[in-house]
Formats: sequence, structure tokens, C-alpha cells
Amino acid sequence: MVEEAIGIDVGGTKTLALRIQPDGNATARACVPTPRTGPRDLLQLLFSLTDRLRTPATSTIGVALPGLVDTTTGALRHAPGFDCDDLTVRSQMEQATQLPVVTDNDARAAAWAEHRVGSGRDYNNLIVITAGTGWGCGVITDGRLLKGSHGFACEVGHLFVDSEGPLCYCGRTGCAEVSASGTAISHHGRAAGFADGETVTRAAREGDPDAQRILHTVGTALGRGAATLADLLDPALVIVGGGAADAGELLLAPARTAMRDNLTASRRRPDIPPMVAAALGNDAGAIGIALQALGGKPTPSQRQG
Repeated sequence: MVEEAIGIDVGGTKTLALRIQPDGNATARACVPTPRTGPRDLLQLLFSLTDRLRTPATSTIGVALPGLVDTTTGALRHAPGFDCDDLTVRSQMEQATQLPVVTDNDARAAAWAEHRVGSGRDYNNLIVITAGTGWGCGVITDGRLLKGSHGFACEVGHLFVDSEGPLCYCGRTGCAEVSASGTAISHHGRAAGFADGETVTRAAREGDPDAQRILHTVGTALGRGAATLADLLDPALVIVGGGAADAGELLLAPARTAMRDNLTASRRRPDIPPMVAAALGNDAGAIGIALQALGGKPTPSQRQG
């Protein structure tokens, strides 16, 4: 019997659960709306998804969460828009399921998936940017996830990327969270008369110049942010995922140009890191957290998040 893990990726609107084998293959899935009504309902969702996908081969569970995930305790310290501060996800999940549980930030989980079985599988130093509802980041350095002392590394959503960007919920303008994300495409799109971000992308593919300008603006902001991260971390590859990446080259082409133009001494570098689209799409977070769980199931004396 092949050992499997359940990987659950809690998103702002939907929560995806996959049953994953060690090679990253998914043998079952479930996707449901994410409750935003407090910790009790969120935990109940996690319990019910685990019950739904669990089999005798299930040996461990991974939960990818938005925001600050304390990998020393397994708790969700804070997630914007969720009334779940200091929610002890890991301990409560372990008590309910009697299985070892791993928790981590959703962007970092996606980075691990892309490194293991996605666009970054041939690279040991890479950055994954998740440009969706917000702007997340996961980093692989020398083949290992960069987590920091508590698991709070790579919280870059409020990196300044656009002097003319929208007002962020933090009170400042130009944050990557609202200037270089799927949310940014929707914001600019509504101002130009489009219904939402998907409508902008569809119109841009059909040649609409206003829609193409929006994707150029957001892509340029994304590239500026990527340049800052590349200056800091010197990756061999930059991967872009999240909903914004659905725009493909209409977004990535201006992003590559902006990254090159904003990298320190770009002409003196032996090479500029390629920027490519993520391979795993919306499955990346669930796959990555399941692979984390399969790769190192924690014991009470060996807690790694």
C-alpha cells in the first residue's frame, strides 16, 4: 500500500483538499467554499475534508494557510480577512485525527510543490511569487525552504512596487498586494469598465488595448517586486503563479522587462534569472503541503511546522 497524505490549501474564497502520493500524484480531490465566519467553522471545514478524503493509506496531513503561520507551534497567528488569530490548527487537527499534521504558509507550500514536481524541479535556488488575491512569496535556497526563525519569512505583500498604485488596506499606496496581483488587475479593470480580472484577461487576449495596458501596468509592478527579491536572494529562476498568471505572456513579458531594468547592475550579471509561469496552477499549495508532510512527519519532540 502506497503511503499518502492529505494536503489542504485554505484560500480566500475556496479551500482545496487533495490526497497525494509521494510522487505528487493526486488520487482524490475536494473543493469547497472557505468559511470566513470564525475559527470554529474553519476547523470544522478542515475536519470534514480530512474525513472525506482519508483512507487506510493516509499517514499524515498538511494544511497550507494564508498569512503568518508559526511553524514552531503550528498556529495561524494572523491572516488578513480571517477572524482566526492565534488559531492552534496543528494541535487541534492532531487531536481530532490522531495523525501527524504539518502547517505552513500557502505561498511557501506552493514553492515547495513547484520545486519538487513543477516548473522549478531542476533548480535548487528559486523564488515563487503567487499573484492572486494578494501577493505571496516562497523561496527555495540550496534546495531547502526558507522559513525563518518562526516561519514568517518572505511576507512581502507590502513591498513597494508602484508609485501610482492603488491604496492598500494597510493605508499606504503601491504595495505589491494591491498593485502586482490578481486584485490589481480587477481594480484597474473596474476603473476601465471591465467586470473583473478574468474579463480583462479575456479582452486582452482578443486584442483590446485598454485591457492590454492594464496587464502591462500590473506586470511592470510585478517585475519591479521580483527585481527587489532577486537582488536580495540571487535565484536561478523566478516562477509566477496565482490567478494573475493566467494572463500568460501578456503579464509576464512586461514583468520580465521590468525585472531586468530594475535589477542592480543587470548588465554586469552573468545571466538574468528566467521568469516562467507556474506549472501546477491552483493545485500547488495542496500538493506542496502534502509533500512537506510526507517528507518529514513531525513527532511531539520534532516540531517543524
